[in-house]
Amino acid sequence: MREPAVHVTARAAPAHLAALTPHPGLDRFRPPARQLAALVDIAADPRGRVVVAETNGTLVGYVAFHPPTEVESWGADATGQLVELGAVEVAPGFRGQNIANRLLAASFADGGYDDAVVFATLYSWHYDLQRAGMSDLAYRRMLERLYRGAGLEVFPTTDEEVRSSAANALMARIGPRAPAAVVAEFHRLRKAQREPPPGAW
Repeated sequence: MREPAVHVTARAAPAHLAALTPHPGLDRFRPPARQLAALVDIAADPRGRVVVAETNGTLVGYVAFHPPTEVESWGADATGQLVELGAVEVAPGFRGQNIANRLLAASFADGGYDDAVVFATLYSWHYDLQRAGMSDLAYRRMLERLYRGAGLEVFPTTDEEVRSSAANALMARIGPRAPAAVVAEFHRLRKAQREPPPGAW
């Protein structure tokens, strides 16, 4: 049986998102309906962006970009120009179809983040280990390959939350036209917490 075509929209308008039905498997971060509502809010934020994958009116995947979360150290961004790649999720049954790569490629294809620093914090407690059938370290490596394909690199950090598990990581893409002050702020924040003792990972 032929797979239904999946269409990717590089910048979904809030009204477009609100009209979609979330796939019931998009539940990694919160129940699907609540996640869709959160994505609508992000899309409505002038600094937010949601890239969606859909088929026949059903949301089957997304990538969300937004200002850094205030509850984390990144919320202290003094430039107001750091961008957090907050989440990428593809519904079970649609995985293995290169959808996540398509979503990320569409996110950066227009050069809209070439003058920004986009960072992502990979936390093992967000990983879909049971469905993926992976260990947390294997899942981290899978995400690193995915994000590297979009130009993100792994950066060391003193952030205690990131450092709380070997399966966590900080990745970022420094845009080729990113202002020096924004790049400097990214590096300041990733090293803002106390340096770990020698020998600690």
